[in-house]
Amino acid sequence: MNSKENILSIYPNLGYWLMLFILSVFGGFYHSYFSVFLEPHPSLIHFHFIFMSIWLGIVIAQPLLIRYKKLAVHRKVGRLSYIILPLVLLSSWQVMRYAYSRDLTVLNESLASGATDLTLEEGLIGLASYSALGMVYFVWLAIFYGLAIVFKKQTSIHARFMIAAAMTFMGPTVDRILFNFLNIASLPPGIPIEYISFAMIDIILLALLIKDIRKNRNTIPLYVSLGLYVLVQIFYATLTKTSAWEKFISIFLG
Repeated sequence: MNSKENILSIYPNLGYWLMLFILSVFGGFYHSYFSVFLEPHPSLIHFHFIFMSIWLGIVIAQPLLIRYKKLAVHRKVGRLSYIILPLVLLSSWQVMRYAYSRDLTVLNESLASGATDLTLEEGLIGLASYSALGMVYFVWLAIFYGLAIVFKKQTSIHARFMIAAAMTFMGPTVDRILFNFLNIASLPPGIPIEYISFAMIDIILLALLIKDIRKNRNTIPLYVSLGLYVLVQIFYATLTKTSAWEKFISIFLG
């Protein structure tokens, strides 16, 4: 294993590939945000978009700064992320909490009027399950960014965990493009569209892992990243429609 990788040789074109997320963000959020930008929105939605945009800019800029040997600027931008990423997570939690509260109000009104055949317990489990997708991306971003910072002085490890963190842009954008532009709600035989994003992330990380294996590079970060992505995906598929998950969500978002 090559433990002394040249930082300039680690995915030199990564910044350009990450620019694709700019297009996916615009496409994914065109219907729900950009096309209705002038309509009233809770302030927290705008704050969340601002912080996420800055974070995307950081994710794209950092590998480009390395490519063009602007290492001092790279470190300064990295320190800026210590402020921006917590604000991204905080605003994400606020948006999820707002959506959960809104949907809970609708559920209670439907139960009171008899507009639904669901019991309260069934409705709450459904709300918790609906909140799960945002939660898993929230958890992935927090874990992978945290690992990247822990290993910030070990560039071989840091770079790979930052790639894993960047992959969290995939779901919120690709899922919306599939649903809003292509009218795809599920795949036969009823597989939810979020599994397309899951598969894309897994394939990208697996391809990078295979490349690192062939080049005798440090493979541990990508093994960990792929393993955590798959583990949480299994959790999402099996345990987010349970009363235990509902209780957690009611505490975390209630």
